[in-house]
Amino acid sequence: MNPQVRHFWEQLNRRLAALRPKHLFNRQRNRLLIHEILTLQLIITSSIGILAIASLYWGGQWILQNNYSRWALQWTEELHELGAPLYLTFDDQVSLRLEGYIEKYPEIKRVTYYELNGEELFSIANSPGDTSRPKLGLPSDKLAEAARLVGADQPYIIESSLMNVRAFDIYAPIWTESIFSDGLFDFDLEEAEEAGAMSLIGYVGLELDFSEFHSTLLRNIKIATFILLMLLSISAIGGRLILRRALTVISDLQEPISELAKGNLAVQFKPADHKEIADIVVALETTATALGERDAKLLKLANHDALTGLFNRRRFVDELQHAIDETGTSHQSSALLFIDLDQFKYVNDTCGHPAGDRLIVNVADRLRDSVPKDAVVARFGGDEFAVLVRNVSRQQARLAAEMILEDMRQFAHVEDGRVLHIHCSIGIAMIRSSSTSQEDLLAHADIACREAKACGRNQLRFYKVSAHESEQMVADIGWIGKLREALDNQSFELRYQPIVNIRSGETTHHEVLLRLREPNGKEHMPDAFLPAAERFGLMAEIDIWLISNAIAALAEYRQEDPDLRFSLNLSANAFESDSLAAFAKSQLTKHGVPAECIIFEITESLAIRHLSHVEKEIADLRDMGCEFALDDFGTGYSSFGVLKQLAVDFIKIDGSFISNIVRDPVDQKTVQLISEIAKSAGLQTIAEYVQTRDAMTLLGELGVDYAQGYYVGRPSARPGRKTMPILINTRRRRVARKA
Repeated sequence: MNPQVRHFWEQLNRRLAALRPKHLFNRQRNRLLIHEILTLQLIITSSIGILAIASLYWGGQWILQNNYSRWALQWTEELHELGAPLYLTFDDQVSLRLEGYIEKYPEIKRVTYYELNGEELFSIANSPGDTSRPKLGLPSDKLAEAARLVGADQPYIIESSLMNVRAFDIYAPIWTESIFSDGLFDFDLEEAEEAGAMSLIGYVGLELDFSEFHSTLLRNIKIATFILLMLLSISAIGGRLILRRALTVISDLQEPISELAKGNLAVQFKPADHKEIADIVVALETTATALGERDAKLLKLANHDALTGLFNRRRFVDELQHAIDETGTSHQSSALLFIDLDQFKYVNDTCGHPAGDRLIVNVADRLRDSVPKDAVVARFGGDEFAVLVRNVSRQQARLAAEMILEDMRQFAHVEDGRVLHIHCSIGIAMIRSSSTSQEDLLAHADIACREAKACGRNQLRFYKVSAHESEQMVADIGWIGKLREALDNQSFELRYQPIVNIRSGETTHHEVLLRLREPNGKEHMPDAFLPAAERFGLMAEIDIWLISNAIAALAEYRQEDPDLRFSLNLSANAFESDSLAAFAKSQLTKHGVPAECIIFEITESLAIRHLSHVEKEIADLRDMGCEFALDDFGTGYSSFGVLKQLAVDFIKIDGSFISNIVRDPVDQKTVQLISEIAKSAGLQTIAEYVQTRDAMTLLGELGVDYAQGYYVGRPSARPGRKTMPILINTRRRRVARKA
């Protein structure tokens, strides 16, 4: 997986982990959906089984209690028949018939007969072994209550115990009724009932016990419960198997998804029959494909030049290292060709950058066709290319370079009806030892290419080590390590040199200067390490470091001095990308610094070489509110022509015109001319390298607005706000102007 994509996944996982407790996240991360579904199915089945068994048991109990009560009421209707022994005193067979009757109904436990005073007369038990019970009289409260029931609509008392709801005790009075006259022909039932007489003759008690029925029913309920449990178990097991089989399609996704999370985008998903799972599989496959395409695109962007499609510097350096390693094992030499187009600046200046880009694309295509098939071609930036040819001798490397030169001589680029012929210079460094570093080889090839240009261009040169070049190369390589360490460890230091208004003596802003301090405490000036940084492509990173750290420092110092402003000097590399304005805006927003507090300085030579591109970046930054100063003004051949094309706010007169201005009338005239032209253009002038009081006085007389130099103030670790004394001549001119 591409490091950027892997970094995205790692950041996402860390943020998700931060949203919940760590122990909870670890526990939930190992949960399986299938296990949860199967467990839920088991819980549901068990709950249904428990509810079914409980309903069966308690429902059966409720039905039994209702039936017991209903049966007890039915028996109360038989009480008068059971009481026959009390009023059929002349029938000797009544008791025998009654015993035979009772034996037919096992729920009848005992029938007891009582006299009028409540004493037990005799009892008939349904169980032959239950005859030893002593006679018990009818309790007085029951006796009185039963006596009041004679002639009532419900002439009985039913009692049951909470401890034994299956047993009932029923008591009823037994009485006889007589009619005084039958009125043979004119019999009236209502009159007969009113005229009749009721005679209480005793009481009967009936003990009912449904335990036998209850035990039989409970036994049947237990059997039914067992059968129900078996059916539920079979249903649970069968449902679990069916559910597990149905969920297999989900478990099949676990391993592919795990591999996908690890970055294996070539993972294969099993086809699914269910529509929902099939949709998930399609979504995962689409995601994996999209991630793969994005990964490939990111990898291509990371390794290839956006304009030409060739390898970029980073990827080429990797290939170069492989070639160095192979040289140590195969003992065969390879060649590094460094190619620089001749007079490419002319195309940019006359036809514009779009035309230059089209020319670079055509040159890249030409190089691909000119080199051997196994050669590695890369664009290093701008109009520089590099070619790595493996397993070749010095003579073969020369032939390959000559082929490129010949093809470029025959190459013609047509732009707006004009035919442009672009030649190139080639520097060659042979790779013969695995102990040679990448930096050494690139420096060797670059030196050889410069030699080819110095000898008239449109030719090739092999690298030859001279004493001076070897010393310079060793020094540059030493600087590379120090610069790399300074960038990685944020060990650059900032210094602030004041710039004052010559007329008021007030410090208006500070130029931010860079220093490199070694671990031993030794401090290095920019002139010592910036040339090496420029030769080895580190200036862009240094520019970024300067912008971000200077704005952060300005935000801190503005808390004490809200009017503080900084001036930042940028290299040509800062303008090679279109993201300069966006980066500066992001830093200003991040630290809450107004854009008006930043002045960017660019050199006159930089503006001339990259005029159209610099002009666009300046416009973007000025739209934000930043200001610009044109540094080293006056050193080029077209200084005044640049002022018509670039929108700048300040002109910094090069120090070569200031260092000897007191004694050199030519420098005085030049500075005066620059000042007058600047005022006509609405610009302000800054004089660099102001070392003496006399120079400061003279610059004020020549119309220069600001001064910078050791006389004004040396670079310091903190920006100061001291005020210079106003010069006498300056004060006199101010008074005269007011008069």
